[in-house]
Amino acid sequence: MSFTEAELDNLSILARIDIMPEEKQKMLADMQAILGYISEINQVSVVSSNLEQELINVVREDVVTRETGSNTETLLKEAPATEDGYVKVMQVLK
Repeated sequence: MSFTEAELDNLSILARIDIMPEEKQKMLADMQAILGYISEINQVSVVSSNLEQELINVVREDVVTRETGSNTETLLKEAPATEDGYVKVMQVLK
């Protein structure tokens, strides 16, 4: 597929970008290479299959491994300072 200089000018107007005359030849070559690559991709034949039947759930189920609050006392013992069942920290914002 060929990409002409007129199409490049039209594209630059639509994209609202200025292309310098010295950049045009490189830009034309790049666009032709990109369009050539896209035409190769379009020629690839894809065999469609029904993937939905092949898919299985590979994620484990959510299982509660501990009761809520079962480690609270252990964590509070490790904290440098506690107050009324909470970890006490220094004030950050004033």
